Amino acid sequence: MDLRREAVRLRNELQSTLQVAPKIRWGGLGEFTVLVDGRVVFSRRQAGRVPTPGEIAQIVQSLG
Repeated sequence: MDLRREAVRLRNELQSTLQVAPKIRWGGLGEFTVLVDGRVVFSRRQAGRVPTPGEIAQIVQSLG
């Protein structure tokens, strides 16, 4: 899996569906973290997997 492509997909999804500007932090060994308004909303390291399509948007919406 190309994690950079996945991160770009996530960024585009959040920008188009929620009109938010997420930041994606890269770490070692293919790790990435998605932040919205300075809050971590998904960490590949903590989850042990990449998010499914729509998952990040649902998390952000639930945060209100």
